[in-house]
Amino acid sequence: MRGASRRMSRIAAFAAALALGLAELPGPGAAAEAVVLQLHGPAQFEFAGYYAALWKGFYREAGLEVEIRPGGMRGDMPIDPARELADGRAQFGTGTMQLVIRAAQGLPLLLVAPIFQESGAAVYYRSDSDFSSPAALVKARLGRLPASDILDIELVTALRAEGIDPGRIKSATIGEGQIVPALADKTIDAAIGSAWVVPWQAHERGIVLKSFNPANYRVEYYGDSLVTMKRLAAAEPGMVELFRAASLKGWQYALQNPDEIAGRLVADPPGPPPVGDAAGFARYQIDVARRLARYPDIALGNSNLDRWTQIEAGMLGAGVLARSADLTGFVYNPGAAPVAGRPSGGNVGTVLLAAAVAIAAGWWWLAGRLRRARPQTETAAEPPFPTEAPKPLIPTIRRLRPVRSMPTPEPVAPPEPPPLPAPVDLNAILTPLERRIRQQLRGKVRCRFSWAPELWLCRTEGGVVAATVLELIAAASTVMDDDGSLIVGTRNISFDETNIDDFPGARLGQFARITVRDSGRALSDAEYEGVLDPATSPRPAIAAAAATLDRLGGFARVESAEGIGTAVHLYFARVDDEAVMPLPAPPPQAQVAE
Repeated sequence: MRGASRRMSRIAAFAAALALGLAELPGPGAAAEAVVLQLHGPAQFEFAGYYAALWKGFYREAGLEVEIRPGGMRGDMPIDPARELADGRAQFGTGTMQLVIRAAQGLPLLLVAPIFQESGAAVYYRSDSDFSSPAALVKARLGRLPASDILDIELVTALRAEGIDPGRIKSATIGEGQIVPALADKTIDAAIGSAWVVPWQAHERGIVLKSFNPANYRVEYYGDSLVTMKRLAAAEPGMVELFRAASLKGWQYALQNPDEIAGRLVADPPGPPPVGDAAGFARYQIDVARRLARYPDIALGNSNLDRWTQIEAGMLGAGVLARSADLTGFVYNPGAAPVAGRPSGGNVGTVLLAAAVAIAAGWWWLAGRLRRARPQTETAAEPPFPTEAPKPLIPTIRRLRPVRSMPTPEPVAPPEPPPLPAPVDLNAILTPLERRIRQQLRGKVRCRFSWAPELWLCRTEGGVVAATVLELIAAASTVMDDDGSLIVGTRNISFDETNIDDFPGARLGQFARITVRDSGRALSDAEYEGVLDPATSPRPAIAAAAATLDRLGGFARVESAEGIGTAVHLYFARVDDEAVMPLPAPPPQAQVAE
């Protein structure tokens, strides 16, 4: 009996310890995780969805205690949401396409969701004048915001896309609040501004303005977006997904019930009202938000990687970006892996209690088996478990079966691989660069472009490709005389068993190809042999391009011949080609054209 009592004491002690542990767990009313959202502007309907998510309890339902901080000044400088994130003062922020530039500069930002499908940028001018296109601005006195402002960047990319050098336009730098007064007193003829504020300011002054959208001359930029840091998404992916979902739910509610949310913003403003007539301004911004979000025609938070690629290529072509932002790592993929909800303390306690009961039942069952297995001559003084020969217990334990009250755990699925880049048309990446290339080579060499129709789609990083091509062109221009010529083109190329031997270094399959051909001096035999080696290449840009293509899963080939020049071919595997296989051969080698 003493042995049985000792076993019961052990089980009771185990259960008591579990009970104490469960008693210390947070209950259903446990404090939610504190999160700060830093806005890039004042508390107005431009940010209504976040306030809706807060006021309607969507963040609380997700287990988050969210503080929304309106934009403003810190000392003499405006608060920068990206810097707030980097310094740990906020977990989430909002921003414009300026975020792409910050990411390209090395700040590890993650764009969680674009809220508005359009940026709202427009070029405004008085109704008694006509400056309705980029070409017309050449004759205007143009008001421009600081060069770092995303609205000025949108203007520059539109001008560059039309082959207009922004330096040719007579312009004056003004602040955003000076646009309407400067147009009214005719200090300027036109200015780039935001649909969120400029038309309302003009309405208050009784001025009639016209406008045109820069996106009519290049790809449309996204508008305000939700952003966080990559390190937060890596450390707490569930929290990021839940915050995103709650925010989009808030935006859905705000756009479906705009009068309710606008009314509360006016009646109980989270910050100083941005204008005198707060109610009228809120009603005005409701229409702007609906137009820019394109909801419900487009799902809230929808993000297209191909469109991002074209935006980045346009920025590279306009000289706004010096390098790629690595869009596959910058744009959040919400479907990459399933995210479980944040369990409440009550749910955790229930799970552990069930586990405790099951474990106790298992021990009790095992003790009974051991009692029945002993000979009848066993005395109460014998220990319940052998202390010197534990081996006989092993077969008994191996015969145990799962306790019926404990469900068999589901197998854990392996993490999904990182998402592949979206299929892109290389022509869409390169054509925005055409104007910049012509201007870069103006007065030096002749330039011709040859884009293949119906170019095969491929998966690649558009910004990296654009930067690589620009570097190849810059390097080629240095090896040509003033009467030289440069050709940039695209083609569809197939390699099979019948022609693969004619192209050393090629791979079986179908590829979209970019070619940069210059008419400069041909490579010598010695130069040709080391052209793809970064340590020995006479044309480092070619070696760098080969290394980039290798990282992107493609390959590079070089042809060079006296009297013809040098051609660099960049190959990208066709998306629907399932049988693209590298040959078991050395790394791609340069080839001299016969």
